Amino acid sequence: MKFARIDMLFLIWALPLLLPVFIYGHRKRRKILSRYSSPKGLEIIASDANAGRRWIKNGLILAALGLIAVALSGPLYGYRWEEIERKGIDIIVALDCSKSMLATDIKPTRLDKAKREIYDLLNMLKGDRIGLAAYSGTAFLQCPLTLDYNAFHIFLNTLTPDMLPVGGTDIGEALRVSLSAFDERSKTEKAIILITDGEHTGGSNPVEAAEALAKANVKLFAIGIGTDGGVPVPESDGGLKKDASGKIILSKLDEELLKKIAILTGGAYVRAAAGGMELDLIYNTEIRGKMEKTTLSGGRRQVWEDRYQWVLALAMLVFIAELFISSKKKGIMLIFLVMLFNASAYAGSIRNGEESYQKGEYEKALKYFIDAQLQNPDKPEIFYNIGNAYYKLEKYDEAANSFKQAAKSENRQLRQKALYNLGNADYRKGKLEDSVKHYEEVLKLDPNDTQAKENLEFAKKMIEQKKLEDQKKQEEQNKKDDKDGKEQDLQKKP
Repeated sequence: MKFARIDMLFLIWALPLLLPVFIYGHRKRRKILSRYSSPKGLEIIASDANAGRRWIKNGLILAALGLIAVALSGPLYGYRWEEIERKGIDIIVALDCSKSMLATDIKPTRLDKAKREIYDLLNMLKGDRIGLAAYSGTAFLQCPLTLDYNAFHIFLNTLTPDMLPVGGTDIGEALRVSLSAFDERSKTEKAIILITDGEHTGGSNPVEAAEALAKANVKLFAIGIGTDGGVPVPESDGGLKKDASGKIILSKLDEELLKKIAILTGGAYVRAAAGGMELDLIYNTEIRGKMEKTTLSGGRRQVWEDRYQWVLALAMLVFIAELFISSKKKGIMLIFLVMLFNASAYAGSIRNGEESYQKGEYEKALKYFIDAQLQNPDKPEIFYNIGNAYYKLEKYDEAANSFKQAAKSENRQLRQKALYNLGNADYRKGKLEDSVKHYEEVLKLDPNDTQAKENLEFAKKMIEQKKLEDQKKQEEQNKKDDKDGKEQDLQKKP
């Protein structure tokens, strides 16, 4: 026997405090009744005034309260073995560590902002292996692929531009080093997240490096955080970097190159806004949403069964027994206890579902939320919880249906959250226009919702990018058709 919330057992110490209350009540009651009748008369006109019987009833109440305290502590008895496996994708983050990343147009600096975004990415990973490559004019592997996210965090935290001796931005070399970090024998899907703020200045060829990624089935997701106009490159002594003629060197973002090499690999390019680098959407939508997960590790774990229902049912039986020891309001109290039991079961299902959700046990959480829905089928909050569980299980159709029901709530805040998550679910389903509509509905409810604003902007960018890709594919198909037509004409000539 174990307890999930052993601190709740301290409530049992409150029971002895009730004993003086019962004793005082008995004495007060006996004193008042003695004014109106003799003991024999009381047995006739007030049968429940018997002191022995009332002590039994009080004892049963104390026992029932003690059992409720035990139920609240979450008694765990018996266990089962649950098969577990970690499915994930191999991801290399290639981070630009050139000195221009020390620019302060994004606070505190571009490099610090990029690190914080990567820290947030670590919290989102779901069993994926992740590695880190650092580059400027040269590149090296800072952290090999690992499931130890704490180790990755340490390697990322120590990364500074001073660790790279050669200045500039060699994107081709960064891609080559990142590709070499993957195990060629592994069948796991692979992705590279390239973060840069400048144009390519190295001696390598980024396009050829991207073609090598495509040949190895590695997708590239590029994030540009620079500006078209460029920013001065800070020096370590606090000045600005200048060329031989004394002019200040500006680091400019080459978006065309980043778009080209990303599309070559089947990935995507994102222009980062000042508020964020969209790593969450790239990971959740492009990587986890579209790439196939491979089992990286497996095993079994021991799962203890929560038996609070047994103890709670016993407490209800004790309460019922107490009622039937002489009471004129048995029916009313019995109905009240049944209602209390149902409410307790509902609250228990919600509590267990929320705890399982926080632990990442989404299948288990979904089961508890559905159990709660059976007892309260029209409650929007339960639809919202069920939608979140389905979303985490990547069942986006079911999640969207649940969020639609939750969005009917009269609670403005719940409706806003449900619409926001509905937009995310539609985005995952590839319904970009629908996701835009839902994000816009969220902003009507709260114009200051920054997450909805960022997601809306990102979804619109992806719509535009998809249009450009479709247009490019159509142009290539037209060229191919024209070429095939000319070849057929040549074959017809004698």
